[in-house]
Amino acid sequence: MNKWIKYGVFIISSIALIVVGLILYANKTIEDKIENFLANRLPEIVFQKNEGIALNIFEGTITIKKLVVEIKNKNNENNHAFVDLEALIIEDISYWDYLFKSEIRIEDIKLKSPNIVYYKDRYEKNEKSDSTSGFIKIYKPILIDELSIDNATFHIYDSKKDSVLLYVENATIEIDAIEINNKTIRQRLPVSFKAYEVDADSIFVKASDFENLSTSNFKLKNNKAVINTIQLKTKFSRKALSGIISKERDHFNLKIESLKCEGIGFGFKNRNLYISSKQININNADFEIFRDKLVNDDESIKKMYSESIRSIPFDLTVDSVFVNEAHIKYTEKVNADNSGGAIDFSKLYAKISNVSNTYKSPEMTNLNIQGVFMEATPFTVDWSFDVNSKTDSFVFATAMDKLELSKINTFTEPNLNVRLEGVTNQTYFTIDGNNTKSKVDLKVNYEDLNISVLSKNGKTENWFLSTVANLFVSNTSKDQSDYFRASQAEVDRDKTKSIFNFIWLNIKQGLLKSMTGDGEVVKNSK
Repeated sequence: MNKWIKYGVFIISSIALIVVGLILYANKTIEDKIENFLANRLPEIVFQKNEGIALNIFEGTITIKKLVVEIKNKNNENNHAFVDLEALIIEDISYWDYLFKSEIRIEDIKLKSPNIVYYKDRYEKNEKSDSTSGFIKIYKPILIDELSIDNATFHIYDSKKDSVLLYVENATIEIDAIEINNKTIRQRLPVSFKAYEVDADSIFVKASDFENLSTSNFKLKNNKAVINTIQLKTKFSRKALSGIISKERDHFNLKIESLKCEGIGFGFKNRNLYISSKQININNADFEIFRDKLVNDDESIKKMYSESIRSIPFDLTVDSVFVNEAHIKYTEKVNADNSGGAIDFSKLYAKISNVSNTYKSPEMTNLNIQGVFMEATPFTVDWSFDVNSKTDSFVFATAMDKLELSKINTFTEPNLNVRLEGVTNQTYFTIDGNNTKSKVDLKVNYEDLNISVLSKNGKTENWFLSTVANLFVSNTSKDQSDYFRASQAEVDRDKTKSIFNFIWLNIKQGLLKSMTGDGEVVKNSK
């Protein structure tokens, strides 16, 4: 009996030693393959180092500690991208799929506390390389159930003094059902995936040499995104901006409490980028704009909105945009001895449909807006245009309720040296135009109109010029409340000015013709 026990112990011990040996051999073999891949299979522009590779064959887990990756240009030794992380953990590798299905299946890949830095100015594109060079060769398809990146920080720099282009703090990313193969690796987006989620505590973007964009919180999950506390603002004070620019540029400060996007889609089709959204909601936006007219005019050609959307260098499709409770204040400075005059639009609500360069004619982009002008006068706007129209044709219609003209003296007195009195009870106008000219139909019911032309100091009235001005203007539309003074006028567009300048020129011409001898007295058809 003792003999058989000895044989049994010997056999079990032998098997155990063989299993342990196989495990150690497998561990060593796989570790060697990983080290060989990192040393020899990465593109020559990629350098990596680490503080050790740990493999647990029972759990199918690989841990690469303190991994550092550097990427250089192909035609010189300048490194432009750097990644360092606490650990790269690959969990639950399926040996069965590797051996019998000829694919690499991984349950989870974790990147712990990566710090990613990119120097835009150091990158040099290799013009001589063909479109297929530099790809990693994929011998077996790679399937990853989940990729997670925890507590990540992203920096993008350029060589200028104000060098931070992008900064993202405490980002967490999770992507599910990832597949990489020899087909996907050659696409603009070299992977396919299903569900995804991105969170970040804060994002900073250098929008231009003059403006910065920041957010306090960002969350993107599958097809929905929420961005809180958005601020796009000029980085200089009003006075400082005017001192450094050679031509006119708006100083602005835009604050948005929250922005929500639903039904998001993105990717590449025939190597062309597309971005889409079913609906965007902009909540509680406050927009302050200041223009210093003492700075030289910007004589460049300004695009109409239809052309701007049409010329976006990727496919954009946004079905609807809703603006809820917005406020806009526009200040313009014409004279050096004051801080400028302002006009104000509050309680703004808007529905914008078909913001897209993918729709086909006759589909129109429509803006339906309602709000309050100068804190007292409700108004509505219906604005439509065809993105595909090469003439940039549009229709802009407005209805405005009672306006005490003294309300706009905060703008006319400092900028035009004109003080207005009286009331416009109702104003309607429709502008039908394109990128070169327009026709405006305007009618207005008003009473007790009086114009005071001020002296250069903007305080005392120039009696003679005021008298002359009032000679040419009818002080009322007619005694009855349902009569209007109406006019039609044609306006040529100044292409060096914005669309809002074009609209203002139409309003001004319509009002001048209506209130002077050219205006026709008509009865309201409503």
